[in-house]
Amino acid sequence: MYTHNPNDRVAIFIDGENIHYSAKHLNMRLDYLKLCRKLAGGRRLLRSYFYTAVSNQSEGKIDFINFLKLNGFTVVTKEIKSFNDMEGSSRNVRGALDMEMAIDVLELSSRLDTVILCTGDGDFKALVVALGRRGIHVEVCALREMTSTELIATADAYTDLAAMKDDIALAGAPAPAREIKNELPATESADFNSSYKAQDTSFDF
Repeated sequence: MYTHNPNDRVAIFIDGENIHYSAKHLNMRLDYLKLCRKLAGGRRLLRSYFYTAVSNQSEGKIDFINFLKLNGFTVVTKEIKSFNDMEGSSRNVRGALDMEMAIDVLELSSRLDTVILCTGDGDFKALVVALGRRGIHVEVCALREMTSTELIATADAYTDLAAMKDDIALAGAPAPAREIKNELPATESADFNSSYKAQDTSFDF
């Protein structure tokens, strides 16, 4: 039986789009720094990764990404590409980052005791199984309505994002309009309590 230990080495991997739209579903502006502190729960948070697609029109989102980088996150991005279909209509293709996220998790797993995956995507079930074979404790955090039942069943622990709403909401931020769309080098001692502007800890795109 797993018990929280302050010496446990933890890394958090956030599926940016999945968690962002989960927060939208909850009619909440999410503070990602609070989210990481809450999930770490007093354990040694070595790394926090954030994965998201960007476009050259995402100026506000770029500001948010830069803020995350300045506050200890490793941000992995992929460009949204546009193309014209056979009817001449312009379409955007949002690049999936599942592969990049899975590779990062596996590469770091030998130096971790616990991996926290912030995603509801059932495609990560195989990753959770692989981590379990390595003796890694795996926790999943996402909104229940947007989380694969198989992913929940495979993980060692699951946290519903809705259950933490009061603890991770951006302080003083108005709720968004309800709209639903479908021990490591350098950063081991990253300080997630550093001063920051409240409006910069969440993004809307």
